[in-house]
Amino acid sequence: VKQREQLAVLSKQLQKANVELRKLDRAKSEFISIASHQLRTPMTVIKGFISMSLEGSFGKVPKKLQDPLERAYESNMRLLRLVEDLLSISRIESGKLKYKFVKVHLSDTVSSVVEQLMGAVKKKGLKLTWEKPKKPLPKVTIDELKIRQIVINLIDNAIKYTPKGSIKISVTKEDDNIVFHSKDTGLGMNEDERSGL
Repeated sequence: VKQREQLAVLSKQLQKANVELRKLDRAKSEFISIASHQLRTPMTVIKGFISMSLEGSFGKVPKKLQDPLERAYESNMRLLRLVEDLLSISRIESGKLKYKFVKVHLSDTVSSVVEQLMGAVKKKGLKLTWEKPKKPLPKVTIDELKIRQIVINLIDNAIKYTPKGSIKISVTKEDDNIVFHSKDTGLGMNEDERSGL
């Protein structure tokens, strides 16, 4: 009888702790969402002003300012991507993540990302080879914005962690799948990092 009473008490304590944990989890998700939204607005403004400056909207940019402005632009873009990732995590945890599926050629998405990141590639003195499929691959049904973000992250990581050398990007058809490949001469992952995947 005593054991049963102790189990009942422990069970009630566990239920109470679970309720508290759920509350804390919700509060954490709300905080991440609010903080991310608050960060996104000024960062988007910064991106716009730097972009306009580089385009000469406020007059010709002196040569010695060109490189610092481009670096500031790239850093701001990295932060914006991080904020978008945080917002996605927040939406996933709260069950508010929405998908918009469309049929696209994945190679078109990859081409667009490669073009977007080519400035960062040149700045580091790397060689990026984008091996476009020789013939059109079948379309895939994806949420293009989310897949695009994944491709950006993968190529951006290859750029970031390749001090010198090359990056090779390709998209192939393997059985019934369309597969994105990224290969670089960068640092790679050690055994501990790989075992965590």
